[in-house]
Amino acid sequence: MRLSAVLKLIRVEHGIMLSVAVLAGALTAGFLNPLRVVLACLAAFLLEAALFASNDIMNIEEDRLNRPDRPLVKGDLTPRQAWLLVVTCGTCGLVISMYLGTGPLILALLAFLLGLAYNAYAKRLAFFGNLIVSLLTASAFLYGSLSMSALTDKVIVFSAIALTANLGREVIKGIRDLPGDVKAGVCTLPCEVGERESAVVSAAFIAIAIALSIVAIPLFTPVYAALILVTDILFAYSAVIVVWRPHVKTAEKARRLTLFGMLTAILALLVSQLQFLL
Repeated sequence: MRLSAVLKLIRVEHGIMLSVAVLAGALTAGFLNPLRVVLACLAAFLLEAALFASNDIMNIEEDRLNRPDRPLVKGDLTPRQAWLLVVTCGTCGLVISMYLGTGPLILALLAFLLGLAYNAYAKRLAFFGNLIVSLLTASAFLYGSLSMSALTDKVIVFSAIALTANLGREVIKGIRDLPGDVKAGVCTLPCEVGERESAVVSAAFIAIAIALSIVAIPLFTPVYAALILVTDILFAYSAVIVVWRPHVKTAEKARRLTLFGMLTAILALLVSQLQFLL
């Protein structure tokens, strides 16, 4: 089992970003317990790794068309090895969540089960699949806050921003993957209503996220306002180009831009809360 193949299977860069989101959520509690923060970030990373590994197992046929570079498709790892990672990482993540308390455990278990359901079947249920992924993204901030035994207005508002922004981004990804999804029999929102209509839906959710991010400015420091402006510009530009030209290449460009926008949004929350604590 090669380490490089494992890291690619679990999409380690997404796990790191998720851990940073958990850290940002934890900081909204207004105080910091270093051990609990480290454990919360580790648990989130492990659960994310388990879900990404299971996703590749359950969607190997789609990946043969959309992502032929994935480790299972290339034969760098076997499905048996991938299942071992799912069980090991999932179990460890839930055990750590149990140590953190009832709230983190319940949220982690629900998120993990939702993720498995998405990988197994819900991905094929058009917009419902997009909603599950977006709920999982937003739950990272809530998980971080709950790991500190707190649930603040800041983290609730920011989770709503993450939910709506990611909904828009997931629809964009559906436009990008449409040709392969059609061949594999996966009916996403673009398959159901068309690319242009899906682009409009994506833009609507992005517009809501931008509005919420502006409304939230008084809750945070000026650094948040500066960084969230970068996020809003990236998401707004992505929405415009996809509506203007809703096809695979444009959607891929928008996907990359919105990923960078998500990073700057997490950074905005993280830096703002660090300023507040210091």
